[in-house]
Amino acid sequence: MTMETLTSVQTSSLRAAPRQSRFGDTLVSEWIKLTSVRSTYITLGLGIGLSILTTAVAMLAIAPDQWPADVDARLFWLVGNIFTLIVFSVFGVLTATREYSSGTIRLTLAATPRRGRVFAAKLLLTAGITLIAGFIAIAGMFAVAQVINGAYGGPVGGIGDPGIARLILGMGLTMPFFPVIGLALGFLMRSAAGAITAVLGLIWLPVIFGEVVPTWWRENIVSVLPGTAVDSFTIGHLVDENAYLDPAAGIAIACTWLIAFVGAAYIAFVRHDA
Repeated sequence: MTMETLTSVQTSSLRAAPRQSRFGDTLVSEWIKLTSVRSTYITLGLGIGLSILTTAVAMLAIAPDQWPADVDARLFWLVGNIFTLIVFSVFGVLTATREYSSGTIRLTLAATPRRGRVFAAKLLLTAGITLIAGFIAIAGMFAVAQVINGAYGGPVGGIGDPGIARLILGMGLTMPFFPVIGLALGFLMRSAAGAITAVLGLIWLPVIFGEVVPTWWRENIVSVLPGTAVDSFTIGHLVDENAYLDPAAGIAIACTWLIAFVGAAYIAFVRHDA
């Protein structure tokens, strides 16, 4: 075989070799999986719709002049955020566990042996989707509340009001926090029921028991839990600031929790069998 023929054969082989997959390919693949199942649209739609509907019903049920003295008009419209936290966290869990329950995770890992890419793609999509959906829900709740307040002749707020811009921005930016933790718990537990129970416990147990535990527990334990740390950045400036950490400390603690959950989930995902 001449040198020219050998070179021609090598060139043809290189051209025929399949292109190695890149992270962008994995990201597109995971995006297609999410957008091709009806439950994605149902879950996100319920999160947005129920949050806005709950705020509207609450605002319509009680006229502003009948609000109890302890109701803060700047925060009352966030009552619908209960559903965004719950439903978006469930979305994060299902993003991780859906393939385990169906068994398709084996096909995913066969197509993409580099598990870190799969993990990162699911993480980025969960965070990005809930970030956008969260801002839509927050903006919808705020807008509906102002319309109803205006119809009742109550105070109508705006983005320029003191603390409101920070509230809306903070609530929107931190919306992916619990969905990402839900995703991490889904990878750790591989059970939708268990992971949903765990993430909802993280959200609500401090709220339920925070007022009944001794002061030392509130100041040293409850104050550094994930939800309280996030609240110190989002609503702490509008309520009793002594009840929350400094915003910078709250962000640092929240990031620490997030890194711990995501790191543990990553280790479990790359080391354990599918």
